[in-house]
Amino acid sequence: MIHYDEIIAFLEKKNSDVDAISRFKQAYYTFCKTGTWSPAYQVFVTGWQQLDGVMLLEPEDTYDSDYRVHLTTTTERSLRELLIAFPRRYTGLFHPNEKWVENRIHDVLEGDVIQTDAGSFYRCIKRGSSRSAEQRTVSKRKDTIASHIRKLTSLKGKLEHSQFIIEGHLIVERAVADGLPIETLLYTTGFAATSEGKALLTRAVSENLSSYQVNDGVMGSITTTRPVPSIIASVYLSYPNFLSASGNLNFHFSPRCILLIAENIGNPDNLGMTLRTADAAGVSAVLLSGGGASPFHKNCIRASRGAVGRLPLFYTPDTSDAIEALRVSGWHVLGATASAKNQLHEMEFTLPTAIVVGNENTGLSTDARECCPELVRIPMASGQSSLNVGVAAGVLLYELTRQYRI
Repeated sequence: MIHYDEIIAFLEKKNSDVDAISRFKQAYYTFCKTGTWSPAYQVFVTGWQQLDGVMLLEPEDTYDSDYRVHLTTTTERSLRELLIAFPRRYTGLFHPNEKWVENRIHDVLEGDVIQTDAGSFYRCIKRGSSRSAEQRTVSKRKDTIASHIRKLTSLKGKLEHSQFIIEGHLIVERAVADGLPIETLLYTTGFAATSEGKALLTRAVSENLSSYQVNDGVMGSITTTRPVPSIIASVYLSYPNFLSASGNLNFHFSPRCILLIAENIGNPDNLGMTLRTADAAGVSAVLLSGGGASPFHKNCIRASRGAVGRLPLFYTPDTSDAIEALRVSGWHVLGATASAKNQLHEMEFTLPTAIVVGNENTGLSTDARECCPELVRIPMASGQSSLNVGVAAGVLLYELTRQYRI
């Protein structure tokens, strides 16, 4: 349920666009009297324990646009959630008032910069729905579509083409529902004959997504997954560096942010479960460091249950550099290791907090342990000396959120 009084208070506190807020307040007062929005605003909000972001879509009939978009957001997570909520097929006029917002818009939307009497705007549409959608049959393995998707099965291909693959009805259906920037759908003849397939493909067409019917042989040539999935999709890839070239944070945060740093997680299934846990615990983002598994590995994507693509993910090759940059920026950085003297339930956290978890076999690297201002261990009964990294991350993150629950 949307609480408009809370939204207006949030906007007035966070947003400098006085005119936009004034127009929305007037439309809200009209809505309170008549039960009808005039103009017909669409309102999107995000935040778990508190309101973190608001997106107002105000109808716009100029500059070949459908909406003038007013974004007010405080964290990387809240911004990404609002951007993927922007409806497909529609063109929005965005006026980012901060550079970090402008940079992240390109991760989900595509378009061009236009000049208006009111200033410079980014006119854009959801990636994957900007062109005339194509629906056709792909019957040959050498078809350009099949060849392109096949390239995305390697990490090199993913990074080169800025796309990754998701497989299976449930994951693809969730990606469509979540609003992820889907570039292409491929589905089998058998899938198109099912009620679930018909419903999903009808929605894909209505949202201007290109989709291609293939036989089992073509699908089997694209993916190594067995049994062969009935549907796969390519999604635009966003995986920015956590630090800029100068060593500064390329990461926007608010005072109440929580960051999970996953160092050298080697097993993609473990990484996926860790990302799923972090997503559920409401972290602002996850930083992946070192040379562990790729978050875009199919096993990681499957185990993450939708977290990959929705949750902001960042990368750094060196955990120590990231920890130092966070510390200088006022973060409380806490390393989790079984050898620590401090027990979790005896800790008092200070937000913003970054929690560092290490490799499932070797734990935190020596450099990471030495760089962390504080180390903590999870108390355990005799018989076990460690937990699965996803479970450990969950225990740590939920204790942190418990202490700061509103």
